[in-house]
Amino acid sequence: MDLLNKHKRALLMACLALAALAAFWATLGLGFLWDDHQFIEANPYIKTWTLANLRHAFFSDPFNQALNYYRPIQTLSNMLDFSVWRLNPFGYHLTNLLFHSAGALLAFMLMGELGLGSAAAFLAAFFFAVNPTGVEQLIIVAGRAELASSAFTLASVLFFLRRGYALSFLTFLMALGFKENGIITPLLIALALWFLKKDKREYLKLLPFLLPLPFYLWLRHAATGAGPLDGGAAAFVMQAAKKIPPAVLVYIENAFLPFNMHSHRMQPDLAPWFYAAYAFWAFFLLGLLRYKPRALIFVFGWYFLNLAPKFPLLAKGDLMLEHWTYLANLGLYAAAAVLIARINDRKGMRKAAAWVCAGVPAIFWIAAANANIHLRSTDLKIYEHATQYSSSKPMLYNLAREYYLAGQFEKSRAILARISAVDPGNALYLNGLALSLWRSGARKEAAATLDGLLVRQPDNSEALVNKACFLIEGGNLAGAERNLKRAIETAPGNETAYTTLAGLYLHQKKEAAALVVYETLLRLDPYNLQALNDAGILHAKTARYPEAKELFERALKLSPDSRNAALNLERLEALQKRK
Repeated sequence: MDLLNKHKRALLMACLALAALAAFWATLGLGFLWDDHQFIEANPYIKTWTLANLRHAFFSDPFNQALNYYRPIQTLSNMLDFSVWRLNPFGYHLTNLLFHSAGALLAFMLMGELGLGSAAAFLAAFFFAVNPTGVEQLIIVAGRAELASSAFTLASVLFFLRRGYALSFLTFLMALGFKENGIITPLLIALALWFLKKDKREYLKLLPFLLPLPFYLWLRHAATGAGPLDGGAAAFVMQAAKKIPPAVLVYIENAFLPFNMHSHRMQPDLAPWFYAAYAFWAFFLLGLLRYKPRALIFVFGWYFLNLAPKFPLLAKGDLMLEHWTYLANLGLYAAAAVLIARINDRKGMRKAAAWVCAGVPAIFWIAAANANIHLRSTDLKIYEHATQYSSSKPMLYNLAREYYLAGQFEKSRAILARISAVDPGNALYLNGLALSLWRSGARKEAAATLDGLLVRQPDNSEALVNKACFLIEGGNLAGAERNLKRAIETAPGNETAYTTLAGLYLHQKKEAAALVVYETLLRLDPYNLQALNDAGILHAKTARYPEAKELFERALKLSPDSRNAALNLERLEALQKRK
C-alpha cells in the first residue's frame, strides 16, 4: 500500500495517457484529411529547411492563400514531421495525439496546483482527455494548432504558479506561435492568481508577458494582412451580443452531451429560445456580482477567456466549430469533477452515485469518440456526415469536390450549381462547377461558366488551368499553352499549371521542353512526386541514368509506397544491365 501511495501520481498520469489513447487511437490509422491535403501534401514550404521557407513560416499564412491564419510554430513542427516521416500520415497523427495526451497530463497537474485535490484533478483531466469534442482536431493534422497551443498554455500557467517564470514565458511564446489562442495566456494566469488569492505583487510578474504582444500582432498582420475586427468594432459588438449568448449554451450542452458531432456546425437560427438565453445570462451575471462565488467565477472565467479569441469568428460568421471550446471545456469539467468528488466523500448510495456520474460519461465519451472517428475517417465520410446537420457552403463545396474525385460528376454538379447560385461571385465554386459540367457532358455550359469567370477575374490561375484543360481536349493546343503560361505567370506557386504544361509538351513530343518545366517545378518544390517520376523517365530516355536514378530514389524516399517510382527504378536497373 505504501508503494502504491508513493507512486500514485505516476499511476494516475499513466491512466490519463491510456485514456487519451483509448479514445483517439483510431486516428493513428487515418490518412491526410480535409485541410491536410493543402497544409501538408501540397505544401512545398514544409519540405526543405531553407531560409526562404523559414521566412515563409513567419511571414505568411500556412495555407499560402493570404488567409487570416497565423501558425509559424505549427509550420515548423510540420517541417520536423516531414523530415522524419515524409508523407507517412501515421507520424503526423502520432504527434497530434502526443500533444493531446500532454495537454491532459498538464491539466491534471494544473488542477492539482489550483487545489482541487487528486481525485477531482484526475477526473477533470480524464474528462478532458476522452471528450469527443477533441475528435475534429485529432482526425486532421492541421488540428495540431489547437492541441499544441492549448498544451503550451496549460504549461505556461502551471510553470508560473510554480514560480518557473522563464519557462512560463517561453511556453507562452510557443502557445502564441501555434495559434492565436495563446494570447489569452497572461489573463488565464491572472485568473489563477486571483483564485488562489495570491499577493498582488505576483501580478506584476506578468508585465514581461505583455512586451512581445505588439510585435506579435504586427508580425501577424504583416503575414496575413488581416486583423480581428476588420469589420469594425461597432459591428462586432452588435453581432457578438446577438450570437454569442445562445451559441455558448449550445456549446455547454455539447460539452456534456456530444451527440451528432460533425464539421462545419452552423450557429442556431434565430428562435424564441434566444430570448431565454439572453435572460439566463443576465440573471447569471447578476448572481455572480451579488454572491461572488470564487469557484464559479473561476470556472466561467476560464471558459469565456478561452473562448474569447473565437468571438470575432462567432460574431461575423455562421459557423461554431466544435474545437473552438477544446480548452474552454476544461473549466466545465473541473466544476463537474469537484461536485462528483464531494459526493464521493459521502457514504452509501451517494458514493455509488458518484461512481456512476464519473463512469457513465467516461465510457460513453470514449465510445462516442471512436464511433465519430469512424464516421469521419475519409474526406467523403467527413462531408457526407456533416450534410445531415449543416448547410455550410464551404462544406458542401468540399463534398462536391469529393464526389468529383470519385467520378460522381452529376452529384458534384448538382451541389456546385446550388451553392454557386447563392454565391455567384465565388471563383472556387465556379471553377468546380465548370469542371463538373464538363465531365457530365454539358461542355458548352462549362465553357461559358469558365469564360464568364475569366472576364471578371482574368488572372485567376485556377480558371486559366481549367480553361487550358478544356482547350487540350478540344484540340486547341496552342491556346492551352498560352493559358498555362499565363497561369504560371500570375501564380508561380501553382504546381498543377506546371504539371499540366509539361504533360502538354509530352503529348506534343516536346520532351526537352517538358523536362525544363519539370526541373523548374522541382526547384520550386523538390518533393513534387509527379515531377520526380516524370523527369526521371525523361532522363532515362536520353541515357542520363545517374540523374534518373537519383530522381526515382528521391520519389521512393518521399513516398515508400509509390508503385510507379519502384517500377521506374526496377526498369532503370534492368536497362542499365542490358547496356
